[in-house]
Amino acid sequence: MRFAAFLFAAGLAAQQPPAPLPTSPADLEQGGKLYRGSCGYCHGPQGDGGKGADLAKPKLERASSDEQLVNVIKNGIPGTEMPGAWHMIDNEIRQVAAFVRTLGKVEARPVPGDPANGKQVYASAGCAACHALREQGRLTGSLAGPELTVIGSRRNAAHLREALLDPAASVPDGYLIVTAVPLAGTAVTGLRLSEDTFTLALRDFSGRNHAFLKSSLKDIRKDPRKSSMPSYRGKLTATQLQDLIAYLASLKEPS
Repeated sequence: MRFAAFLFAAGLAAQQPPAPLPTSPADLEQGGKLYRGSCGYCHGPQGDGGKGADLAKPKLERASSDEQLVNVIKNGIPGTEMPGAWHMIDNEIRQVAAFVRTLGKVEARPVPGDPANGKQVYASAGCAACHALREQGRLTGSLAGPELTVIGSRRNAAHLREALLDPAASVPDGYLIVTAVPLAGTAVTGLRLSEDTFTLALRDFSGRNHAFLKSSLKDIRKDPRKSSMPSYRGKLTATQLQDLIAYLASLKEPS
């Protein structure tokens, strides 16, 4: 009788829907810290990819559901460079998953402006000198800054405007420009990808990743709230600015 009751209880448990991901501010803050410490080197501090997959999108190919995402973080992906998070407890894994979900959420609203003219402004303003776009499967531009192929799926119009006019005010959490000065060799300046007690990883402005043992460094100079993005305030007319925002907002993940 007890065994039958156990089987019945187990069956009920199996039918229970998975618990939702934690979404309190404290959980998301902790998930962001864990993500940047363990995932940022490969996936970028804001999930915009690099060595690892781009996570800043509404739909993830290998993790369409929250539970699939938790499983990928926990167990990794066999046959790839994606390892499992063996060093995290279950609640921490779910906090990371919750943070990852925030990277690709943008409210859909119509954006005024002329995207076609904005594309011309993008070219004439020299945006391709730092940013890359993927068109018809071909990547063009520079990897000094984030790829913008689907920036409209990651950032709303207000954020895009702020980033263009006042880049320092729009620096996201976890974005930090760092200069690593080796005991011997040339200093490297770039975006911090990850850092712990013993190591530091950067992506320089040419798009190359660098990993250092801190014991090999003479100095580490950090520039919080600094952005490598120039301000376009006063460099574009109001119409050009709005058209550029409309163009960037139109760059979305295919539906």
